[in-house]
Amino acid sequence: GILPGAKVTPEIAEIRGIPVGHDSISPNRHKDINSEAELLDLIARVREITGKPVGIKTVIGQSGWLDQLATEINRRGIESAPDFITVDGAEGGTGAAPQPLIDMVGLSLREALPVVVDKLIEYGLRERVRVIASGKLMVPGNVAWALCLGADVVVTARGFMFALGCIQALQCNRNTCPTGITTHDPSLQYGLDPADKSVRVASFHRNLTHEIGLIAHSCGVRSPRELHRRHAREVQDTGRSVLLDELFPTPSVRVAPGTVVTEQQ
Repeated sequence: GILPGAKVTPEIAEIRGIPVGHDSISPNRHKDINSEAELLDLIARVREITGKPVGIKTVIGQSGWLDQLATEINRRGIESAPDFITVDGAEGGTGAAPQPLIDMVGLSLREALPVVVDKLIEYGLRERVRVIASGKLMVPGNVAWALCLGADVVVTARGFMFALGCIQALQCNRNTCPTGITTHDPSLQYGLDPADKSVRVASFHRNLTHEIGLIAHSCGVRSPRELHRRHAREVQDTGRSVLLDELFPTPSVRVAPGTVVTEQQ
């Protein structure tokens, strides 16, 4: 991501340890992580220091690293696994990323989410690792769909931004957001009235969760957490609908937890 110098105020510069008024370009990776083993080492370190659940967030491209990660987890023991994996679809967006990455990199959530869920099932890690889905999941039907595909939790930023008053002016990175949401300009921030906007945001959240519950109940389950691929159908280009269970069959466990996988296996 790119934080333009115009948004690097003295307060932000002090917090992030960067020069005031200079562009801050985040690296595309953690420089101290060069392997699955080093990733698990860092997770363990942060978990030990904070005493809190620690996970990773990723946009899926190639999936082979998931096999390598799961193999390393089983070699170390199931408790070494991240507590959660957040799967961000290519639909997700940020006004601070380079345009080619926004437009061209990463799998859609439709492809990525079942890949991650199924890999965890195959390696016997599904009960240990929670899966969080994100990427334009801001209406009840889409949230329920993600839960059916296997997500434990769904997060959304876009929906709350719209509730705040975002008009998609596409000026997030310029410090000129006309609604005051993504700017540090005091004259523009004045338009973001917490007393007014908080009511709108709370209303959005309340109605979203209520309608997701309605969908779940209409499928015959007590809670959205109980939704499964058998509860949803996806309309194809032909006009015919197909069960998610048929499009993405749930795999069987092929590696028991704690099993060390070798090349021969």
